[in-house]
Amino acid sequence: MPLLEATNHQPPSLPKWTRWVRFERVDPEKDLFREYGIAIGQNLFGEWVVSSSWGRIGGPKRVKQTYFASKSEAMVLAEQEANHRLLRGYQVSAFE
Repeated sequence: MPLLEATNHQPPSLPKWTRWVRFERVDPEKDLFREYGIAIGQNLFGEWVVSSSWGRIGGPKRVKQTYFASKSEAMVLAEQEANHRLLRGYQVSAFE
């Protein structure tokens, strides 16, 4: 059961997440079983990293990492990506 659902082309407000959030989009009639994850953290050089992963549920994932000087810059990108997933029909399945 999804935690949040988008309605009327407006994404619902995201839960208060600080480290990672996971989305799922499932439509058995279209053989669509997708997941998308966003994680935020610091690397050993002190850079903030937004790591996005996506793919079929239970299958191999693709990963993209984007680096930032500050956490606030990283959160802007992460929030944009999260809202984009909600608008594309994904639903929040877990977060921390």
